[in-house]
Parts: sequence; structure tokens; C-alpha cells
Amino acid sequence: MNPVNHPTQTFYKNAYLYFILAMAITLFAFMPSYFTRLGKTDGAHHFHGITATLWMLLLIIQPLLYRLKRFTWHRNVGKLSFVLVPLIIVGGLKMVSTMIMGQEHYPPNVVYQLAFIDFVTLSLFLLYFVLAIVHRKNVQLHARYMVCTVLGPLLPAVTRLLFIFPIVTTFHQSLNISYLLIEFTLFLLLLHDKRSGKIYVPYVAAMVAFLVQHVLMNFASEWLWWRKSMDLFAQWF
Repeated sequence: MNPVNHPTQTFYKNAYLYFILAMAITLFAFMPSYFTRLGKTDGAHHFHGITATLWMLLLIIQPLLYRLKRFTWHRNVGKLSFVLVPLIIVGGLKMVSTMIMGQEHYPPNVVYQLAFIDFVTLSLFLLYFVLAIVHRKNVQLHARYMVCTVLGPLLPAVTRLLFIFPIVTTFHQSLNISYLLIEFTLFLLLLHDKRSGKIYVPYVAAMVAFLVQHVLMNFASEWLWWRKSMDLFAQWF
């Protein structure tokens, strides 16, 4: 089989287009609450917004450089991730702390549900990144783990975006639909792998992780131990 025509090769050569779509969804979703209010936003939110946006840009640039056969540039630009990823983690944790400390602006206990989602998402983001680096010489695994890094961060964007549809009336409803959409995306990625001849571990693991997180996040705010842990974390961080 000619590798140029292999469906998996074609899909990942066009991966930058899918990452552009993911970034467009994120920008549009956060336009009202962040991008149109830049002058009224504090430094912590800017730090989080800038690092998350840079990650999206990195995900667009890297597969494009690979497609253009700029392999040296691909490797050199990729080294920026070793600085960017820790900054993303710190920024994300600071957002969790800020949210818990300001929980009077949220419905009762919802911050603990969101904190659970954020902690799991940040943990999985870091895990997928580390696995992508470990398997950097295996293009099939490396590319799939990098794709997985964007799925969790898309959750808050999709949750916000769903409110443009009249049938979505509550945050709980929007959040659960967002999980279903991400899980459906993973199902399509797995289906694509199957049709290409082989199912790889990354999307299977991501699907299991999302399904477990989806179920547990509906109960996290009821866990007393979790609420106490988050209160201590917010005071410390």
C-alpha cells in the first residue's frame, strides 16, 4: 500500500485543520466571557488564557510543520512544550483555587464539581503529553496522544457553546451533553483507526477515562472528603 494514500496518514497530515476547528470553537465559546472583556480581566485569567491559547497554536503548527517536512523545525518548536505545559498546569490550578475561593458567585457546591473536572482534565492532559513525548519516535502513538491533549480542554468551551441552542436550558444538561460529544468524537476516531487497519491504545484509554470521569463528575460535589480537600487546596495555592 502506498503510504501517501493510507487513510491514517491522510488524516494526520490534515490534523492541523482539526486543531484549527478546535481553536475556533474555543475562541467563539469564550468570546463573551473573556475575549471581549480583556481590559476587565485579572492577571490569573490572562495567564490561563494565554497559555491555553499558545497550546492550541502549538497543536496547529506542529502537524503543519510535519506535513511540510520541516522536521527540524518540528522538533525545535516542540521543545517549547517543555516550558509551556508546566505553565498550563500552574495556570489551571490557579483557576481552580480562584473559583473555590469565590464560590459565593456560583450555585451551591458546583465549584467542587468543576474542580473535580479540572483536576482530572489537567492530570490527563499532563499524562497524554508525557506519553506523547515517551513515544515521540512512534508517529502513530505520538500523534494520537497529542490529539488527546485537546479533548479535555474542549469540555468547557463546548459546554458554553451549547447554550446557543434553545433546548439546552441548564448547566448540568449542557455539561453532560458536552461529555457525550467528546465521547462521540473519540468513537469516530476509534472507528477511523479500525477502518485504517489497527486500533491504537491512546483513543481506547481516553475513551475509558472520559466515561469514568463523566459518571463520577455528577457525584463529586457530594463527596465531603473532596470538598474539604478542595477548601484546603484553595487556601494553600
